Amino acid sequence: QHQDPLYSNKIFLGGVPWDITEKCLIQAFRQFGSIRIEWPGKGNSPSPPKGYLYVIFKNESSVTSLLSQCTHDYSSSGGSWYFRVSSRRMRSKEVQVIPWVMGDSNYVRCPSQRLDPQKTVFVGALHGMLNAEGLAHIFNDLFGGVVYAGIDTDRHKYPIGSGRVTFSNAKSYMKAVAAAFIEIKTLKFTKKVQVDPYLEDALCSNCLLKQGPYFCRDLSCFKYYCRYCWELQHSLEVIRHHKPLMRNNRNTGAPVNRPLNPISSFPSFVFE
Repeated sequence: QHQDPLYSNKIFLGGVPWDITEKCLIQAFRQFGSIRIEWPGKGNSPSPPKGYLYVIFKNESSVTSLLSQCTHDYSSSGGSWYFRVSSRRMRSKEVQVIPWVMGDSNYVRCPSQRLDPQKTVFVGALHGMLNAEGLAHIFNDLFGGVVYAGIDTDRHKYPIGSGRVTFSNAKSYMKAVAAAFIEIKTLKFTKKVQVDPYLEDALCSNCLLKQGPYFCRDLSCFKYYCRYCWELQHSLEVIRHHKPLMRNNRNTGAPVNRPLNPISSFPSFVFE
């Protein structure tokens, strides 16, 4: 628990009435300062998800003011915050408020240890309530040797659902990569998360001449390839089914499975 924590100016609201409008939300929260609403999926989805959204305040201090007016349920670890909002059909509905303490984004277990990107995994599909310290302890219990864990955040310093874990040794790193997926169970949530190698800008491990944007996470390969070397190497029947991972985001090193044309046998999975 933090003493006088500094919060992100963005909060998650869950259990929101389905017919809630921006006008209702502004009315409910304007006592804490000016706000902007972020509706997930709005604009790029024919049926954006309902029941949750983000509220972005102009100042971080507004979040502290809001939390002081919330009811706090201490029954679960860390507790949960609730605030009442009204829509046309639902009067005074209790919605869950999930703030983010900015100090929870990074956790260093071994301050003297150098952080090696080649012993770092990318962790995707994280639950928004899992902080860096919790992530470090989970991975250390499972694989050992964790020196650092970080949660990726947006420009409001609010989690985006991914993170990184760095190990002190190659054995722990490879055990984590081989796991590929792990299920995290807590009192508050159960979530299956994805574990992949953290991708860097690298040269092709085969020719050492061109950039290697394609990474093969299969343990029989486990290296970076340029387009030409990927196709050359993976023309063999026994490894043709391998899927290339590509770096999706320059800031987070998030890998993404991308199909390689003209080879049509790769399914396209994009993990956010």
